[in-house]
Amino acid sequence: MKRLDFPTLILVTIVTLLIWLLAEDLTRQESTLRSAGVAFAVADPDRFAVEPDRVEVTLAVGGSNRSVSSLREIVENETLTIGLEAKEGIVSIDDLAKRLNELPAVSKTGVKILSVQSPTRMIKITELAEITAPVRPRLPEGSLVQDPVVSQKEARVILPRREADKLPENLTLEAVVDPKDMQHLEPGDAKTVDATIKLPEEYASFQGVSIIPADARVSFRLVSRYSSVDLDKVYVQLLVNAATADAFKITLTEPVLRNVQVETSTELAAQLKPGPGGEPPAARVVAVLPLSNLELEQGLELKPVAYFMALLPDGTGQEVTASVEGEAHPSIQISVEAAAPPPTAPEAP
Repeated sequence: MKRLDFPTLILVTIVTLLIWLLAEDLTRQESTLRSAGVAFAVADPDRFAVEPDRVEVTLAVGGSNRSVSSLREIVENETLTIGLEAKEGIVSIDDLAKRLNELPAVSKTGVKILSVQSPTRMIKITELAEITAPVRPRLPEGSLVQDPVVSQKEARVILPRREADKLPENLTLEAVVDPKDMQHLEPGDAKTVDATIKLPEEYASFQGVSIIPADARVSFRLVSRYSSVDLDKVYVQLLVNAATADAFKITLTEPVLRNVQVETSTELAAQLKPGPGGEPPAARVVAVLPLSNLELEQGLELKPVAYFMALLPDGTGQEVTASVEGEAHPSIQISVEAAAPPPTAPEAP
């Protein structure tokens, strides 16, 4: 039996391995790498926002088998990051393949990126500002609460610099409570609910705003709940001294106010609305216009409504908050004339 020649076997193995390694280095190929992640970043990410900050591209590459394999491993596990100048504006990248070839992670593999699918990219860079502001609770309209407390005393606002310049110096954020969290509460109930921290409503259209933290808890005790009712018409009720009323003829140019918005308790609001079968409302609202003797004698021509009164089914009245186009005391035009004296009775013969 012939003995194995171990030195020869080892030599053949080494030569084979060298040939294989040499083939890996010398054999060139072109390949396609899909879903390669490319990120765009600036040196000061806390002061600038980049959009989009990451895209996925398809790369056409050329190089040795070994180098292509190395780059494939890189793009499968890492994101290729392109640095941009920290300056607000739109950056047009027209040479994405060249930018990627210049990256150390790519150049060290020896691969040449031949082309990139959609080589042109428009990158938006926005300068940011950070503001710290106090937080106050904002309960739904129509709810009167006692001792509202918000868990988050202040929050950070990160937003574009151009928007931050429009904010007031004494900015206060609002912890907004969702109306649905108030629906089933009764007066006297103590409650703690979730709230979302937001900019005041006049700045709600601002884009790119981040608030940290975004949420808070609001605690309160419900005193009463109010509702808004829109009334098509409300009659003007004159209040005149009965002793002098007959001495004047008082005419209102428009005795009815139109489109009156009333803010009142949910219970009274229900009485101001027609019944389910179309029945008249159980209560009605009047605009009270008091006229003094002096005003009548001077022939007053214009006077604002003093207040609005709800006349209840039991005959009593309750003052309510109401307005016409935001005006709580709309003016009423008045015509005052001295009444003709009553005819004198003929003297008895």
